[in-house]
Amino acid sequence: GGPDQRRLLKYLLTDNGYNPIERPVQNDSHTLSVIINLALQHIIDFDGKNEAIVISGWMTMMWNDYSLKWKPEEFGNIETLRIPSTQIWTPDILLYNSADEKFDPTMKVNAVVQHNGDILYVPPVLFKSICSFDIAGFPFVSIKKEKVFQLYRIFILIGCLFLDTQYCTLKFGPWTYDDFGINLTAESSKGQLDAYVKSAEWDLEDFSATNNRTKYDCCPNVYPYVLYTIQIRRRSLYYFTNIVVPCFLISCMTLLGFLLAPDSGEKLTLQVTILLTVVMFSLLLSEIMPPSSNAIPIITIYFMCIMIMSAVSVVASVIVISLHFRNSKNYTMPLWVRKYICNYLAWLLFMKRPNHDLSWGAIRRQWAFLKQEPHNINALIGNNHSKIPSEPLLHKTFELLPNNIIDIEKESLEFQENQQKQRSDVLLEFSVPRVTKIHRNVSKELHTCDMEMVRSELRIIISQLTVLTNHFRRQEEHDDETQDWKFIAMVIDRLCLIIFSIVMFVFTTLTFLNV
Repeated sequence: GGPDQRRLLKYLLTDNGYNPIERPVQNDSHTLSVIINLALQHIIDFDGKNEAIVISGWMTMMWNDYSLKWKPEEFGNIETLRIPSTQIWTPDILLYNSADEKFDPTMKVNAVVQHNGDILYVPPVLFKSICSFDIAGFPFVSIKKEKVFQLYRIFILIGCLFLDTQYCTLKFGPWTYDDFGINLTAESSKGQLDAYVKSAEWDLEDFSATNNRTKYDCCPNVYPYVLYTIQIRRRSLYYFTNIVVPCFLISCMTLLGFLLAPDSGEKLTLQVTILLTVVMFSLLLSEIMPPSSNAIPIITIYFMCIMIMSAVSVVASVIVISLHFRNSKNYTMPLWVRKYICNYLAWLLFMKRPNHDLSWGAIRRQWAFLKQEPHNINALIGNNHSKIPSEPLLHKTFELLPNNIIDIEKESLEFQENQQKQRSDVLLEFSVPRVTKIHRNVSKELHTCDMEMVRSELRIIISQLTVLTNHFRRQEEHDDETQDWKFIAMVIDRLCLIIFSIVMFVFTTLTFLNV
């Protein structure tokens, strides 16, 4: 500066005996009025895990120092003077809830002094403040727990579905002066946002200031402070597209696991992979949230439900695979399983085996037929030695035999009938008028021997067919019961698919309706 400025500085700081540690009031009983205003420039970071917010800006402080007055006409018409803040008195206003290592990160700059003693001190600041993180609605809207109608809450949710609102307070006040020494007030009820730069993750909703007084346990006097409240809203599209949507799609793949055939060999592998993927997403989510026990975030509850569903789906898949690969040789199917699962439950799920009657009456008839003794076929032959089995009797015999044996039996019986017919033709050739009574007796005896031979051969054939019939019957029974086990596995799969679909829909709906 010029000689006038040097002379003015000498006059203010030296000649008048200025003391920078003296509170600038003419009477010690007077209260010094200090006005502050916080200008917010940018929200650098909101560390939810450590519950801290980092902002940049500047702090405006204004007060009047009676010792720093002069007449401009006596000093070359100088009306404004810049003086280093270390050479004059400045209020010890600090951020009470600071999380910075230095606690006071304000930079020491020059103070602008007017000729009437008014001082303007605007240091740039980089504040790191403690901010309580409300994780109840993370990363969606956080609604206070009030008794409101569900319909009203639904409208709130529709309007604020992807909003996570947080409130951070900055408490400024003198560190050593009480309200008798300094009257601290905010310049306005709103913070300064003229130079604010928007954040990529957060939208600034409100920036307000309130004047307060409080009394601490350590001191008898009342201390003033100004409370700045920053209301920010998260742009949660990032979390929705990168965490919520993938988790929802992966959980939907759990339903596809119930549609996968157990014979493919990948049914259990798919369910276990889905479970591990959901666990991985949960670990990823836990890294960005604070370890708080006050509340459980809605998204954490949702992930927990999905994880439980995935774990239960693994158990259900194990049960389904176990049922699918059962057979009648190792496991006997209880009658109640046939009744309630193959019949009633399958009917409720609109499932039916092709060409298979699953009604309870058909099941009872099947069990009654299986209890019949194999000698029923032999009973059809009887002990009558007077004649060969008649045609109705043979047809009745065929009805008791399996389909794959009927052709064999028919061919055998047709062969016996042809043999009998040929023998009868031979006998007719010898029945001429010249045949005597002796010939007729011989023919009669021959006919009787042929009947006994046919009956004996037929009894042997039917006995052998009975063995084959029993074998094929048991094989069919085993095959049918094995198919029944597979059908039961399909019914359980369908039941799990429906239950899991309903549960997932309910969980997803309640998750977003109870935000």
